Amino acid sequence: MKIIKRIFKFFWNNKILRYGFLSLFLGGLVGGGIAVYMLYQVAQSLPHVEDFISKYRFTQPSLVYDAEGRLMAEMGTERRYPISIAEMPADLKNAVVAVEDARFYEHSGIDYIGIARAMVVNIRSGRYEQGGSTLTQQLVKNLLLSSERKLIRKFKEAVLAHRFDSYLTKDEILEFYLNYVNFGRGGYGAQAAAIAYFGKDAKDLTLAESAMLAGIPRGPSIYAPHLNKERALQRRNIVLLRMFENGYITEDVYNTTIEEPIEITKTAQQRARLAGYFMDYTLKFLSEEIGITDAESKGLRVYTTINMDYQVLAEKAIQENLIETSKSHGYYGPVGNINEQVVDNVTAMELEELEGEEGVEVVQTLEEKLRVPPYLEPLGFKKAVVAAVEDQQLLIKFDDDTEGKVLMKDTRWARASKFSSILSVDDIIYVTLKDEKAQTYDLQQDPPMEGALMAVDPKSGAILTMVGGFAFDKSMFNRSVQAMRQVGSVFKPIVYATAIDNGAQPMAKILDAPVLAGGGWRPGNNEGQYYGPTTIKEGLTRSRNVVAIKVAEQVGIQNVLDYAKRFGITSNLPADLTVPIGSGSIPLIEMVYAYTTFPNMGTRPERPFFVTRVEDIDGEVIFEATQPPQVPVISANTAMVMNDILQNVVEKGTGFRAKEIARPVGAKTGTTNENRDAWFIGYLPNLVVGVWVGFDEFDNAVGYGGSVAAPVWVSFMRSIIRTVPAAVFPAAKGVVYRKMDVRTWEPTNELIQYENGSFEPYVFEEEEGTEVSLR
Repeated sequence: MKIIKRIFKFFWNNKILRYGFLSLFLGGLVGGGIAVYMLYQVAQSLPHVEDFISKYRFTQPSLVYDAEGRLMAEMGTERRYPISIAEMPADLKNAVVAVEDARFYEHSGIDYIGIARAMVVNIRSGRYEQGGSTLTQQLVKNLLLSSERKLIRKFKEAVLAHRFDSYLTKDEILEFYLNYVNFGRGGYGAQAAAIAYFGKDAKDLTLAESAMLAGIPRGPSIYAPHLNKERALQRRNIVLLRMFENGYITEDVYNTTIEEPIEITKTAQQRARLAGYFMDYTLKFLSEEIGITDAESKGLRVYTTINMDYQVLAEKAIQENLIETSKSHGYYGPVGNINEQVVDNVTAMELEELEGEEGVEVVQTLEEKLRVPPYLEPLGFKKAVVAAVEDQQLLIKFDDDTEGKVLMKDTRWARASKFSSILSVDDIIYVTLKDEKAQTYDLQQDPPMEGALMAVDPKSGAILTMVGGFAFDKSMFNRSVQAMRQVGSVFKPIVYATAIDNGAQPMAKILDAPVLAGGGWRPGNNEGQYYGPTTIKEGLTRSRNVVAIKVAEQVGIQNVLDYAKRFGITSNLPADLTVPIGSGSIPLIEMVYAYTTFPNMGTRPERPFFVTRVEDIDGEVIFEATQPPQVPVISANTAMVMNDILQNVVEKGTGFRAKEIARPVGAKTGTTNENRDAWFIGYLPNLVVGVWVGFDEFDNAVGYGGSVAAPVWVSFMRSIIRTVPAAVFPAAKGVVYRKMDVRTWEPTNELIQYENGSFEPYVFEEEEGTEVSLR
């Protein structure tokens, strides 16, 4: 006691020490007060649990349905299907608690005993082995905080964990956790994980399966069984041990279960992802027109006009025909060579920066080189290595060491007489199985050209199919909507409709002869010939360029441009005589909707119609659309005449391939300069289908519309025609059919031989009953 008094007296009598001590004491009080106040302010700034829980919605994939209510696509990056705690098996709940937070039912969100135990373990081992975070802390960190390792974050985590535990029951916290966490393989939450790994509902999981899933959230990239089955097995058995130690299972059950092998589905159940281009188009609509941001992950139900059966067949028609079209160009060469060093997704600059770093793999392995792109797998494409080259056959080997052969007699399309002129040993090639018993394969190639197809109901304006390329996984650029391509002769019907709507008769004659159109430009016909006096109908049927130009010149180019706007063309078109033969660049969607004018007898839908209804995550309707009104474009008389002429294009002109479809069909082909773009738009009275084929690069030729795009149209129509109701084109009151002498194309009432006569459309003025003069 005397010693203490002496020390106190010494400090008190020493002015410097006395004031220094008092300063420290007071400073500590002030500093502590400030710290407490700041922590209080931090705590106050944190969200109120009641408000957060009441407003929170799990990120769920938005679902898109076709016109018949069939699921087409699950959008978003997180596959999650929230379920109630009652639907989760007891083994799964117990496994998660045992391995993540054994005292979960005893603490109030923060486990001080667990923190102390972890500190002791970590001090003894000299390294970090255990954490003290509770399951509730893990949940609030993932929900509301970052992963930064700072004391302030830990403080926020502790406050929020305590608030969560005070507001929610333990079962509610566990339900939240098990619906939220990432289980790997694209599965978020227990239900999605059960489907991803075992192809079953969470309620049907066994003890071994539950224990395996419970071990994954700590490190999905480490413990997921499809990535490392051995590591996943070790982790599962640790979970089972924790369950035994905490009394959730008996020793006998533990010993039995750890002997069970891990059995998961070979591949995760694929998400519905049909019509990728249409899904992207729909997302843009939801964002820009309705104002829904992040629509793909809002758990929406989006109902559309798409016919899923048509969509599948349209994608098939595009892919099969592009593959065949690519073969008509010959063989482009092997995919690669197993001896080549391929740097995957790394630029030269990045490679220089990565040089010397450990664990960085930039060169493709053989396994990676032989991996088939996902968009080619459904088509049966496989990659093989050329093992031996003979003149008339290839010996090939696959990554599983099986062998096969490719015969030259089946590969004439490659434009080679022997394999040694196009391939070498160790080349990597695409093949598809031809004869399983003989183990023969067909040489294939990934087509470098692209295509697009759209089908529309002309009456409602509903989009029935949208294909924007060979495959959305290959290229996300939607050529149905985004590609501005020269349209070639598919624009000509707009020119002729303008003329007929302004009084021209379909059998009026135009002189098909050389013409100087300005600037020294001398347009000619595709055949390189001129045919003299040619009727308007014949000019469009045979797609004569000079006739189209002269018709546009007579009616006025500005008039043509004005009518193009009426037809729904919003693209900027040059105001010169190149427009009649398709120099303008217009997306497929605009041309398809322009053509709806003809079967609709002069009107077109005001806008595309494709999203009919949107429901939010709670099932409330937040958007509902009605069919767009019809906009007048041309008279019914003109539409009837155009239907007659465009049917003649199929019967006697460039659209002859469409005759295979035994229905009334109007159509027009289109080919641009140097065959860079190939078009075909054909329609029935109740369906309009447009096709474009070409290279994304503008310097490659693809072929003629009639030989490249028309086969896609025919393939698609052939596959769906039985489902399209039979219909005929309506008649207009102001059009009659008059007998014409085909030798002069003049009207006649004379008795002439059958082969010299033809009944052709003739337009009368409906109001006065007087005929329009021939032009």
